[in-house]
Amino acid sequence: MNGSTDDYHRRRLYRDSERGLIFGVCAGIAEGFGWPAWLTRIAALVLLWCFPMSTVVAYVVAAMVMPQRPLRYCGRGDERSCWQPRHRAEP
Repeated sequence: MNGSTDDYHRRRLYRDSERGLIFGVCAGIAEGFGWPAWLTRIAALVLLWCFPMSTVVAYVVAAMVMPQRPLRYCGRGDERSCWQPRHRAEP
């Protein structure tokens, strides 16, 4: 593969419950397409105003179908080495 796994996770749509208000659907869509979250929420409200039942159904289905955003590692060094068990030196 040419791209890294981080690029792959950026292109997929995930629910972002950390930044989301209800289920994180709008925040996840905004992150997936590179849009501001407030703009996505305003678009969802406009759709809710014009098509209330369809928008509610689509939002609930998206909340059930979209996977939760994977955790991100923000530390120093290699992430894989951070999660490997450390072996103690035997006395």
